[in-house]
Amino acid sequence: MFGSWLCISVCLLGYTSAEKIIIIGAGASGIATASTLLEHNITDFIILEAENRIGGRIHSFHLGNAIIDLGAQYVHGEKGNIVYDLAKDYVVHRPEINNVTVYFSGKRKNGENLQSVSKELYYDLIQYVHDKDSSLGEVYLSRYNSTILAKYQNDTEMLNYAKCSLKNVEGAILSLEGAFDWFDISATSTFYDADGDQTLSWNGLGYKTIFDILLKNFPNKTGYNIDNKILFNRTVSKVILKGNSVNVKCVDGSEYSSDHVVFTPSLGVLKHNYKSLFEPKLSDDKVSAIENLGFDGIMKILIEFPRAWWHGNENFLFVWNEKDVEDLKKDIRYGPMTDKDHWLSWFSYMGLAPKNPLVMIGWYSGPFVKEVEKLSEKEMESAVLYTLQKHLSRDYNITKPKTVIHSKWCTNPHFRGTYSYETVKLRKRNITSAHEALLEPVRGLDGKPRILFAGEATNPERFSTVDGAVETGFREGYRLVNILK
Repeated sequence: MFGSWLCISVCLLGYTSAEKIIIIGAGASGIATASTLLEHNITDFIILEAENRIGGRIHSFHLGNAIIDLGAQYVHGEKGNIVYDLAKDYVVHRPEINNVTVYFSGKRKNGENLQSVSKELYYDLIQYVHDKDSSLGEVYLSRYNSTILAKYQNDTEMLNYAKCSLKNVEGAILSLEGAFDWFDISATSTFYDADGDQTLSWNGLGYKTIFDILLKNFPNKTGYNIDNKILFNRTVSKVILKGNSVNVKCVDGSEYSSDHVVFTPSLGVLKHNYKSLFEPKLSDDKVSAIENLGFDGIMKILIEFPRAWWHGNENFLFVWNEKDVEDLKKDIRYGPMTDKDHWLSWFSYMGLAPKNPLVMIGWYSGPFVKEVEKLSEKEMESAVLYTLQKHLSRDYNITKPKTVIHSKWCTNPHFRGTYSYETVKLRKRNITSAHEALLEPVRGLDGKPRILFAGEATNPERFSTVDGAVETGFREGYRLVNILK
């Protein structure tokens, strides 16, 4: 059991422990930091983890016939991706992910694939950005209107379909960017797209495998054992720098002192807690980065069925029309809605889970994510079944789901969202080095880094990704190695 003897020893309120290094957070960047230290024979550290598990925004567990991911799922790209470099022997291409059947208001939609064209518009968007202060939503809408909608001006049926499909396109882009509103996302970005397959799969192993790889315990458990270094259920309430030492306080009353702290919790946690969390207060540049970088979220819905009612390797896209939305207000009366919108109309995609023939994964994004997370599993199950019966019942004998689980990253105080993005606010306020300001260490009286920062939001080029988080863990690990040489 992870750290059982150590957890028992610090359970008393007011317990104080002294370590050379404290890593706050046992997610991708925290474990990458720990593995770097161990590789250089630095063992005088502990990891304080607010949850009761390792992983952070990676959360893999068994459902159906294989391991499934409630958080990060894909390895995005190959060239210039540290996770791919580490795991290329264990991740696979999934060509079937492109096998998508579109249903428009309950009828199978054949003909031109608007989704493919819309995706091409998104990836070619940068050449149409003429104002650095523009939002991604503004630029994309302009392109969509001048290409796709213009093409169907004389085709009433296709024009209506294209207009209704715009919400699907927006939802897909929000899933990629991690935002609630595409008018908040900057049309320009410092993000580096790693060449290669963007949806590499762990083939039923789960993304948690990366932790065993980092600790050299995969495929054989012959590497580092950090069980006695992780303290679970340790929510940090205060990080205090005094001279050249750092004191860390937790909400359970336990306290820890160290020479160095590596802070890895999400940008969402920083946004919510930075004013009360650090003493002395953070620099103006770091505060500006925290306040102006974006951090919202998306939601995943895991759906296990008693039998496979679909045909082979099918994935589904649901397009709702205006009448469907009005029907939703009468049929699904719970959850957030407005005069013109209903939360369930943002549920538009459901695809097969890798190596799991009875499990589908639904992706949900848009303005209602935070409120939708608060729905019960029973309410979510009813909504999923309604969606399937509405769109697919003409062609399939739908069965009631056996299990429905939806993620709650935004409402979990230990995360408060999924991943970061660059905002219009950054551009309008001419903030050009937000990620660099966020990663800058807080130094002690001797000028040495004492509070270090890691996590995907501190990566200037690969923010929002697991590989970006791992890179920052290595970065801060090596920074400590160089200090302690």
